[in-house]
Amino acid sequence: MGVLNTDSAKLRTAASELDRIKNDTLQGLGRYMTMNSDLTGGGFGGNAALASLRTTEDVATTGRNVSARFDSVITAMNSGAAEYDRVESENQANIASVATSA
Repeated sequence: MGVLNTDSAKLRTAASELDRIKNDTLQGLGRYMTMNSDLTGGGFGGNAALASLRTTEDVATTGRNVSARFDSVITAMNSGAAEYDRVESENQANIASVATSA
C-alpha cells in the first residue's frame, strides 16, 4: 500500500486559488452581460439583438451553475484539509501518549 502524503496548507492554498479563478470568471461574465445588455438596450434592436440577449442569459445561467460547482469543490477541499488536520493532531496525541507511557 502506498503512502498518502497530505499537506493541508497546500490543499487550502489550492482551494483559495480556485476561489480566485471562480471570482475572476464571474467578474468577466458580469462585464460581458453588462456590455451585451448595454448594446441591446440602446440603438440595437431586432431578432439579432434579442438572440444576443437570450445568449447572455444562457451564459449567466451557466456561470451560476459553474460557480456552484466550484463552491462545492472548494468546500470539499477545505473540509478535507480540516479533517486531515484533526486526524493528524489526534494521531500525534496518541503517539505521544504511547511514547510517554512506555
